[in-house]
Amino acid sequence: MPEETVAPTQSKHVARIIGKVVGLVIVIGAVVVAAAAIWEYDYRPETDDATLRANFVGIAPHASGHIVELDAKDNQLVHEGDLLFEVDPRPYEHAVASAKAQLVLAHKQVAAAESALKVAEASIARAEAQCATAEVTVQRAQAEFKDADDHLKRLEPLLTKEFATTDQVETARTRQLIAADSVEEAQKSLTAAIAAVEQAKAERIRAEDDIGQEGDVNGHIAAAEAQLSEAELNLEYCHVRAPFTGRIVNFNISLGEFARAGVDVFTLVDTRTWYVVANFRETQLKYIQEGAPAEIYLQFKGGKRFQGSVVGLAWAVVPEDGTSAIGLPSVPRNLDWVRLAQRFPVRIQVQNPDDSFRVGASAVVTITGSTQPMTPK
Repeated sequence: MPEETVAPTQSKHVARIIGKVVGLVIVIGAVVVAAAAIWEYDYRPETDDATLRANFVGIAPHASGHIVELDAKDNQLVHEGDLLFEVDPRPYEHAVASAKAQLVLAHKQVAAAESALKVAEASIARAEAQCATAEVTVQRAQAEFKDADDHLKRLEPLLTKEFATTDQVETARTRQLIAADSVEEAQKSLTAAIAAVEQAKAERIRAEDDIGQEGDVNGHIAAAEAQLSEAELNLEYCHVRAPFTGRIVNFNISLGEFARAGVDVFTLVDTRTWYVVANFRETQLKYIQEGAPAEIYLQFKGGKRFQGSVVGLAWAVVPEDGTSAIGLPSVPRNLDWVRLAQRFPVRIQVQNPDDSFRVGASAVVTITGSTQPMTPK
C-alpha cells in the first residue's frame, strides 16, 4: 500500500478516537455538572426571592392635641428616649391642677368625717349614760309606786273599820298617783334616752361611711390620688419619646397638626436587628434547620456579602383556591398554568448589619450549613 494512502487512514482513525474521547469527556462533564447542580440545589439551598426586613411600629400619642413641638424629621435616626414631638400640654396641666385640688378636698372631707365620727361616739357615750340614769330612775319610780300602792291597799280596808281616817287614805291615794306619774315620766325619759342612743349610733355609721375607710385604704383619698396619677400620666403622655433606637419613616406631619390618641403619626423602624425573609420552595425546607448559617447577598451593596443564621421557618402561608386565612403570610406563585412548589418564608437574622440597610431591599440567600434533612418530630 502506498504511504500516501496509509497516512490519511491513520489520521482519520486518530480523529475518531479523539472525537470519542472528547464526547465521553463532555458526557462525563455534563453528568458531573448535573450532579453538582443537584447537590447544590439540595444541600446548599439558594433563592433570589428574598427581601431585607426589620421590625417596625407605628408611633401614636396616648394624648390628643395639637403638636406644639416637633423634633423629628423623615429618615432621621433617633435613639431610645429621644423626644420625637410634644402635644399641647395645657389642657392636661389644668387636669393635674384640678386633680390636686380634688385630693386636698378629699383629705378635708375625710378629716371632717373623722371629726363627726368622734362627735357621734361622744354622743353615743353621753346617750348611753343618760339611758343608764333613766333606767335607774324608772326602777326607783317603780319601787316608789309599788310602795305607795301597797300602802294604799293596806289603808283602804282599815277605813271601813275606822282604824284609818279619810285624810290618811286620801294622802296615800295622792302619793300613789304621784308615784304613777313619776313612773310614766321616767319611762318617757328612758324611751327618749334609748332613741338618743340609736340616733347617735346612726350618726356614727353615717360618719364612718363618709370617711370611706376600708382596711388600710381610704376610698375618697385613694380615688383622688388615682385621678391625680392619671392626670399626671396623661400630662407625661404629651411628650412622645422613641421606645427604641430606630429610623423614622413615613413622616407626613408638620408643627400644629392635631394628633389623635391611638392614631399613628409616623413609623419607627427598629434598626437594632435586621432580618432577611427568603422564600424557599417547600421541597428545600427539609434541608434548612433553625440556626443554620447563611450567606446573604444584597444587590444594593454592590457584591458585599453578609453572614446570618436561620431563626425561624414559617409553618403557614395563605393557601390557594380562595381559602380564608386572615393573618397568614401570602407568597404568590409565579405561574398559574404550571403546578409549582409552594414557597415558605424563612427568617434569617443578619449578623453584621451596617447603617445603610433599608427595609425591602432585594437579597439572594444561600444556606451554607446544617444541611442534613430534618427528622420529623
